[in-house]
Amino acid sequence: MKTNTELFDLIKSLSSSEKRYFKLNASVQKGVTKYLKLFDLIDSQKIYNEKALKSFKGNEDLKKNFNFTKNYLAKLIFKSLLNYKNEKSTDAKLFNMLQRCRILFQKALFRQHFKTVKAGKAIAEKCERFGFLLEFIEMERQLTRKEELLSNDIQKLFEYELKVLEKIREINFYKKSISSLLRIYRSTGIIRSEDDEKDLNETLSVIENRKVNTSMSVTSAERILYAQSIAHELKGDLELSYSVCVKRFKLISLNRNIFDESLYDKYRDSLLSVINSASRCSNFSVSEKHLKILKESSKNLEIDEIDININNLNLNLLKILNGKIISGKKEVLILAEKYLNIYRNKLTINTYNLIVYRLSSSYFFDKNYHEALRILNVYSTVQYSGLSPFLEPYLKMLNILIHYELDNYKLLKYMLPSAKKYLKSRKAFHKTEISVLNFISKMISTKNSNTDKLKSGLLNDFNNIRNDKYEKNAEYYFNYSKWIKNLLLNK
Repeated sequence: MKTNTELFDLIKSLSSSEKRYFKLNASVQKGVTKYLKLFDLIDSQKIYNEKALKSFKGNEDLKKNFNFTKNYLAKLIFKSLLNYKNEKSTDAKLFNMLQRCRILFQKALFRQHFKTVKAGKAIAEKCERFGFLLEFIEMERQLTRKEELLSNDIQKLFEYELKVLEKIREINFYKKSISSLLRIYRSTGIIRSEDDEKDLNETLSVIENRKVNTSMSVTSAERILYAQSIAHELKGDLELSYSVCVKRFKLISLNRNIFDESLYDKYRDSLLSVINSASRCSNFSVSEKHLKILKESSKNLEIDEIDININNLNLNLLKILNGKIISGKKEVLILAEKYLNIYRNKLTINTYNLIVYRLSSSYFFDKNYHEALRILNVYSTVQYSGLSPFLEPYLKMLNILIHYELDNYKLLKYMLPSAKKYLKSRKAFHKTEISVLNFISKMISTKNSNTDKLKSGLLNDFNNIRNDKYEKNAEYYFNYSKWIKNLLLNK
């Protein structure tokens, strides 16, 4: 039977301050000694070992109700985390103020009620918590019904409410547009055809044609910048995407009170976007500078460790693929595979597949074709690669190129027709792919002995399509120019 490690994972995810807070609160409660003891025992383990916990000397009481004790300890930890977060949370503070307002209203303490409503409105407006703001407006309206504050202008209250609702609708509009852009990103990736661009431009025109409100909320402004960064990257304009990512990071940095409590940490997300977009532009010094900021802002949580390690890894893999000479290249490639194993269930599928692709590509351009193939065979399963539709065509092309370099011509005779059929079905059989696959088909044919002529022909094809705005985007995923250059050097 598989051991449940959920409690172990939860305890290991706690920061040192969260652990300290839990112990301080638990120690003042009666009857929690055995739970604290179990907490310390689990925290001391590097790898979860339930058998060792049960057999620990002096742990007889735990052994009797072990599962119950584990479950109750998990509840205590979550309760502690909620209290810990509530002490620093704007949302929790506003929620408690709403509850206080309700109590004051029910007890007919209207002056105190109004004072709390006014304070709550000010915080909600400043931090752009528009949902809470609507609640406070409704409470203010209830107060006017009681005619406790006759000076209140009820009409102004309705007008203010409409403005808040408009801000919420505006944010919702941009969120919907971002969702459409992300759908394109996940399905096709960087645009490679006129149809792809048409789909992208339709979404962009909806955003651009929307009248920009001069009193736009900071949240809406951030959503617009995020949408623009995605759109520019989809078009293959990596430099422009990077500049927008920097603007978004600066905006969030200046308005931490608004963004700090988002479900997804917007500050961290924008910082990671700058690191990744700068790396894609080969602006590695900027990536390293912002990676340093990420390390300095770390709270020593597991998610911090993962973000730092994975982004540093991707930076080094992109350096290798860009032809930069880095010390310890072999160690970087070994470390990449190590992270694929230890973080497999803690990375998004797209991040995982990109590391697999970049790692295999790095071995490919290092002419270590057997390792490149092994990485694809071991880590790029149909189940995993199929969940990254934008990347799957490039994974298939890389697989074919590896087999070509390994002279697996017999296998390629079966692989090529299948690959062409798949690419056509995905509408991913573009000029670059057509040229490369036709070249390989001719090269593996026993009838063609003039291989130098075929290689020169492939170079001519690429020179003809190099300036095509769609075909140049193929280089975003794979450096075909570098591969062709190596082919010609190996005449």
